Amino acid sequence: MKNHNRVLSALDFMKFRSNPIRHRRNVWPWFVGASVLLGVVYAIVPASYRSGSVLLTAVGSLWALAFYLHGRHAEDAKFVKELLTDFNQRYDNLGTDLQRAMEIDGAFDLDAQLRFVKYFNLCAEEWLFWRAGYIYDPVWRAWENGMKQYAPDPRVIALWKKERATDSYYGFEFPPAAN
Repeated sequence: MKNHNRVLSALDFMKFRSNPIRHRRNVWPWFVGASVLLGVVYAIVPASYRSGSVLLTAVGSLWALAFYLHGRHAEDAKFVKELLTDFNQRYDNLGTDLQRAMEIDGAFDLDAQLRFVKYFNLCAEEWLFWRAGYIYDPVWRAWENGMKQYAPDPRVIALWKKERATDSYYGFEFPPAAN
């Protein structure tokens, strides 16, 4: 068991904690600073080694990179919004029926089972995008807390165990571990 724990610790260490698109949010100050630094270097280099075209090319390249990163940031932000909208809409379409199924005593009927399978798929997809860094940690924690409302029900857990045996949930585990 010790080796297993060591492997899990290494995996947790390597796990990308999501700060979606945050790393490219504030590129402008860095590129202004780099441009000023190039200007200073240009000014202190002996005149015989100076080239206005080299300076212009270097500054132009920096700003081309800045605009590229800004564009990628905007595209990523749009993608994240689309993900959140899609996931929330899919849950809204399932949520009421899942709540109704929880209120009924006895085994789930086939319709309720299928809805929970859809829910497990939704949860696994959300988890996958969170692991990839496209979903902010606070959003994932909120979704995880929502999943926990179904975790105490033995019918849900039995269905999850049956589904989990198919190994088609990308490594996602339901119910989420208690924090």
